[in-house]
Amino acid sequence: MNNNIVEEIKDKLDIVEFIRQYVPGLKRAGKTYKACCPFHKEKTPSFTCSSEKGLFYCFGCQEGGDIFAFLMKMENLSFNEALEKLADMAGVEYKPAKPMTGEELRRAGVRRLLDFAKAFYHKNLMSAGGEFARAYVKQRNLTKETCQKFELGLAKNEPTAFAREAKAAGYSEKDLKDAGLCVLTAYGARDYYRNRLMFPIINQRGDTVGFGGRILGDGEPKYLNSPETVLFTKSHVLYGLNFAGPAIRKSGRAVLLEGYMDVIACHQAGAEYTVAPLGTSLTEEHARLLKRYTDNVTVLFDPDAAGIKAALRGALILIERGLFVKVASLPEGLDPDEYIAKYGKDSFENILDTAQDLMAFHTGLQLELYEKPLQAQDKTRIIAELAETIAKQPDEIVRREWAKYVAEHVGVDEQLVLERLRKPALAPASYQRRQAAAPAAAAPANAAEEDLLSWLLKSPEHLVLCSELTQEDFSNPGAWRLFQAIVRARAEHPQAQNLAELAAQYAPEQKNELVKLALLQTPADFNPARDIAACAAKLESSGLHKRLEAVKRQMKQLGAGNVPPDVIQTYMQLQNKLKKYRS
Repeated sequence: MNNNIVEEIKDKLDIVEFIRQYVPGLKRAGKTYKACCPFHKEKTPSFTCSSEKGLFYCFGCQEGGDIFAFLMKMENLSFNEALEKLADMAGVEYKPAKPMTGEELRRAGVRRLLDFAKAFYHKNLMSAGGEFARAYVKQRNLTKETCQKFELGLAKNEPTAFAREAKAAGYSEKDLKDAGLCVLTAYGARDYYRNRLMFPIINQRGDTVGFGGRILGDGEPKYLNSPETVLFTKSHVLYGLNFAGPAIRKSGRAVLLEGYMDVIACHQAGAEYTVAPLGTSLTEEHARLLKRYTDNVTVLFDPDAAGIKAALRGALILIERGLFVKVASLPEGLDPDEYIAKYGKDSFENILDTAQDLMAFHTGLQLELYEKPLQAQDKTRIIAELAETIAKQPDEIVRREWAKYVAEHVGVDEQLVLERLRKPALAPASYQRRQAAAPAAAAPANAAEEDLLSWLLKSPEHLVLCSELTQEDFSNPGAWRLFQAIVRARAEHPQAQNLAELAAQYAPEQKNELVKLALLQTPADFNPARDIAACAAKLESSGLHKRLEAVKRQMKQLGAGNVPPDVIQTYMQLQNKLKKYRS
């Protein structure tokens, strides 16, 4: 792999603007940008990135690196896959300089086969033999243009229609099984989908990762999703997000629906900020995906018991991830595609605009369960239930407002709600898990060591001021290794601007620490030469004191008259050196 390509990509892509696609809440903080971290849950921002350095770092979870590291972590990509994607975005010609790994080859093969299947099914729908499926689509008020945009398709009611076509194109039966398109039987490969309207499932990167199929006519299951494959995990994908991203950012909200048809109908009507999970409950991964685009989510639910339960469960997962959630339902028991066809986009959006805050919604549900006036024990049960929801809210201001709302509507003192929240049993489970799973932190470098390393990364031309520092001057072995790596990187690349990445080549196990140090803020009155010299002097003085104390202990153990001349000489040299640090 040619390092020049990597550097060219970094020169052309601003890491801040790139990360903003995934973390829209980035805000300027001095010379850097800060936001809540996309890789772990947190209440206050600890994620930092810098255009000048081309780096990101989270002071909470210690994830850090360059634009490649961010994309690899965010999209679960290999380096080669990230390089290919970033090269395309930057307009840089890229040809792999080394063969892909076996896993990368497998993933690439599955992607090609899924694209082949998508084209095959779409051709079936749009050509002779697809009339009955096109009639169904028309009945559902979808236009030809919409079918083409979402690349809808048709799996014919034949057991080997796709298998025959794919094998003729050179794909093996194992390929078909690995892609989730066929099952292998004693009689050979049989199509996984038959007599179904096909919905390609496309992830947020624009890759086809699987399919959903709706039965045409009688049969079960009504909807059938691809089995999980090397590319497809249904709890990690939101249908329609590949199209919805820009509209979500523009409107400032995402709307969660239930099914393929609902999303497609809403997009056709112009409500393109809508997405749907793939027949599964909302997960933390879904919340993480949405958090890249917006902080505001409206959950549209069915007003039956199961729909209400699902809406609450999903909303709690979303708020734990730091999203602000509202809930809404459609009248007359209509699905979104039916409602928008009957009443139009404006009416649909009016319902969304009047959606209830999650706490108002949950409080209303609880109050409906009890006769009025409420008895004391009724209030106790209601507060116990609602307190669990309040406790999951990571934003302290919202949490206090929710407590106040509940107190007013249930008819209790606000202090009682707050006291209920303080009970350990009501601490959010995810917070407890996070606390238990937090790794033990390595012994940190002291403040002076950390300052020196950070400042040298920003002003490496002043390394000459640190030429007398030795390993004994550092209290932390890791800090000494980092100092050596910086010295070596500067010596071998005297003109380099981004010293952190170069130093990481000599201390790869401490790469994240280097990134963190490079992104630490300097004092407002920072003077590189003055402050680096003072910091180096502080470390050297500390080291001299430690060595002097060690010599004193040695001399005491030997006893008067038994101290060798070389030990006495060392003692005198250390005393003389320390004189310049004494006031």
